[in-house]
Amino acid sequence: MNVNTKYGAIRGILSEGCYIFKGIPYAQPPVGELRFKKPQKPESWTGVYNADHYRSRSMQGPIREGFYKKEFYDNPDFLEERSEDSLYLNIWRPQNKEKNLPVAIYVHGGAFMGGAGSNLPFVCTELALSGVIVVTINYRLGAFGFLCHPLLGVAGENEAGGNYGLWDQLAAFSWVKENIESFGGDSENITVFGQSAGAMSLQTLALVSQSEGVFQKMILQSGGGYNNPLAEYRTVEKASTFAEDLFEIIGIDSKKCMTSAREKKQALELLYNISSEDLMQAVGKVIAKSFVERKGMPFVPVIDGELLIRDGNALIKQGVFLPINYLIGSNADDLTTEGTVNKAPEVNMMHQSDLEFAKIVNEKTRNKAYVYYFDHRLPGDDSGAFHSGELWYIFGSLKYSWRPFTDNDYILSQKMIAHWSQFMKTGNPNVDESHQWLPCTRENPYYKVFSM
Repeated sequence: MNVNTKYGAIRGILSEGCYIFKGIPYAQPPVGELRFKKPQKPESWTGVYNADHYRSRSMQGPIREGFYKKEFYDNPDFLEERSEDSLYLNIWRPQNKEKNLPVAIYVHGGAFMGGAGSNLPFVCTELALSGVIVVTINYRLGAFGFLCHPLLGVAGENEAGGNYGLWDQLAAFSWVKENIESFGGDSENITVFGQSAGAMSLQTLALVSQSEGVFQKMILQSGGGYNNPLAEYRTVEKASTFAEDLFEIIGIDSKKCMTSAREKKQALELLYNISSEDLMQAVGKVIAKSFVERKGMPFVPVIDGELLIRDGNALIKQGVFLPINYLIGSNADDLTTEGTVNKAPEVNMMHQSDLEFAKIVNEKTRNKAYVYYFDHRLPGDDSGAFHSGELWYIFGSLKYSWRPFTDNDYILSQKMIAHWSQFMKTGNPNVDESHQWLPCTRENPYYKVFSM
C-alpha cells in the first residue's frame, strides 16, 4: 500500500490484516548542531519511501541481564541498533476499515533512559484490528533528550535547554495530526497513551499550552496521577547539577563557560562534536553516581519556563490541565509497592495517586476520568502484576512472550483491548451496558479491576 504524505510517498507492508509502515521520519536527525536543539521538521523526499523495517532506537545504555531483558529484549527482531538518528514512528492501519478511523499514539517507557517504539511488546496488530490506527514513536533519551543547563539555553525561548525528548513527542504528534488522514485516520480524534516514563511524559504534556488541539484523549499507565511517587517536576537548578557532573567528566568547566564567551564557545563545540558513544560513556558515569547518591533519575523533564512553566502537581491541583477525557491506572505490584505481591489497593501509592488525579479532573472540568487497576498475576514466575505487565494484554502481543499464557490470558487481553479501543474511539471505555465503568469521583471513587 502506498500513501502520499505532505513530505512524500510512503510504501508499507501488509501483514496479518494490517497495513504497517515502519521507520517513518517525523523530524530531521538531531545530530551535529541539532544535537541539543528542538526537533526540526523533516525534509521532503522524491520517489517512494520504503517503510518496511524499523529504524534505529535512540541512544541508550546496553541491555543488561535481568528481569526486563528476559521480558522485553531477548528477541533480536525487535532490538534495533542505537543511533542519534532515531526520530522515527511506526503506523499500523487495519486493512478492511474505511476512512476517519480513530488514532492512538503510544509513548514508550524506560525511565527516560531506554526503550523504543519498536520494542516488544509493542506489536500493534491486535489493537489496530479493533478499529484503531496505532502509532508508536521514538524520542530522544537520557542526556540527548533531557540535558538541562543554561549553557544550552536559547535566548527568548528555551533559556536552560532540556525537555528535547518532550519536544520530540510533540513533533511526532504534530506529524501524525498533519498526515494521518492520508492513512485513513481522523486527525480530530487522536488519543495519546503511554506507560511509565511515557505516561510521565504525557502527563507533563497535559499541562502545557503547546499541546492544545493536538490530541483529544489521554491514557496514563503506571506513570500518571496527582503526587505520583514516581514522577518529579524537576527545577532547572537541580537539573543543572546533573549536567555539571557530565560536563566535568568530558572536560568542561561549567563556571568558566558561563562567564567567558570564549569558554562557552569551546564548551558548546565540544558538546556538539563529541561522539555519541563517548557521550554515552560519560552519561553512564553520571547515572551511576546519581544512583549511589540516591538522587534519582538524572535526566528527566524539567520546569523550563517555556514548555512546563510551574510545578506539575500545583497545576493539577488548580485544574490547569487539558480539558480532555482521561483513562488512568496502575498495577497491583507496581514499582511503588513493597513486599509480597498483590498488596491491597489501599496501600498502593501509585493507585492512590491515580484516584486523586481522576477526582480532580471530574471536579474541575466537565470531562471524565476513568481509573483501572490491573491485578492479574502473570504466569511463568512469581512477579505478580508487575510494572509493565499489562502491556502484553493492551497490545494483544502475548504470542511474542516467553510466558506460558493460557486461553484465559487471551480472553483478558481481548477484554482490555475492547475497553482501550472504545476509549480511543469515543472517550468512554464502556463496551456494553451490563457492567458500567463509572468515572472516579469523590462521591464515588470507582475503579475497574482487571484480573482473571
